Amino acid sequence: MISDFQAVRENLFPASHGAIEDWSKFPWHRDRTNQIRAHKAHSSQAIAIDVFGTLKVSSDRDRIFDAIAERVGVAPGGPWAVTLEWTDTDRLLGEPRPTQVDALAVGSAAALVIECKFTEPGGQCSQTAVSRSGEHQCNGNYEDQINPGNGVRSRCALTGKSIRYWEYIPEVFDLDPGVDHTPCPFKGDTYQWMRNAVLAAAIGKHRNRQSAALAAFADHPSFPTARKVKRGQINPALARQGAITPISYKQIIAIACQVGRDRALWDELSAWIDHKIARAASRKPGFQEVGNGC
Repeated sequence: MISDFQAVRENLFPASHGAIEDWSKFPWHRDRTNQIRAHKAHSSQAIAIDVFGTLKVSSDRDRIFDAIAERVGVAPGGPWAVTLEWTDTDRLLGEPRPTQVDALAVGSAAALVIECKFTEPGGQCSQTAVSRSGEHQCNGNYEDQINPGNGVRSRCALTGKSIRYWEYIPEVFDLDPGVDHTPCPFKGDTYQWMRNAVLAAAIGKHRNRQSAALAAFADHPSFPTARKVKRGQINPALARQGAITPISYKQIIAIACQVGRDRALWDELSAWIDHKIARAASRKPGFQEVGNGC
């Protein structure tokens, strides 16, 4: 463990430090040896704190989140409360291990579920992986099948475990839960985006607010999420438009520059993010430095 968090602090934009109330209790991402990963230059958690931690403590917070809300098609209206590494303790989706998202922003009329990516792809469903018993709990299709791990028959192994994704999927993705889908429409890293989209829907219903799911990403052609955004593949092929709204960190900072009052702060954050992207991509072929400033 990094005892004094010095390396972590040095890797976080200085203005974001105030967003972390207790550094020893904050839910840091850790590696297999229990070391905090946020000291690494390519840390996804660190760049998320850079941007959304700075927004959380900024005097420009409400006007910036109002502008982001309007951009993604939900109602503006503050005050906005921002929680970093928010966990669904209400277990709205019935998950045994509730989803944790990088940031949740809640205003008076809307909630934004924000998943952040840097150099890594999205997460995949574990049910198609080989379990400890050497079997797959799902065959990769959404079709009637028996989970060999628990003997439950269902089209989705997660539904068979009382996880409620498919209660929200019909509305969010316009998919019929009563027919087969081959392969499962949420194969690969589409699974993580689906989870965030249905969580946003569940939060909206629970809190009586409009809701939206955002994919915040570092924009560079060598990064997986950025490539998917450019190819229009952030949403599943059958999804309704707007199930997940991709927005780059540079776009967020541009919004801050446009509507915020602390121009110097957002210029500094822009340069900080540019430098991080440059460091992470510097060994990639064809890298080109991105411009600084608003």
